[in-house]
Amino acid sequence: MPQFLGQNPDEVDSFASLLAADAADLERVLTEISARLRDTTWVGSDRTKFESRWLGAHAPQLEQLAQSLRDASSIAASNAAGQRSETDELYR
Repeated sequence: MPQFLGQNPDEVDSFASLLAADAADLERVLTEISARLRDTTWVGSDRTKFESRWLGAHAPQLEQLAQSLRDASSIAASNAAGQRSETDELYR
């Protein structure tokens, strides 16, 4: 079996698009959960604890994950563009 070194830039671009879409989906879920919590009739120390954990730990972690997915998407797209550029130079 021949060894392959490099990438298929179309596949990597598709992967980058999926990563960006996943980041957007995650942000939509995060916004929806926060809105539902805000709109929930729930008073007392349990809500305070839950909301404190959500806003202090869980939501920021999900935001960081979404940003990491966007960063990975950008890197993948940049790599695909670089591969295309190198390939174009080889055939000039």
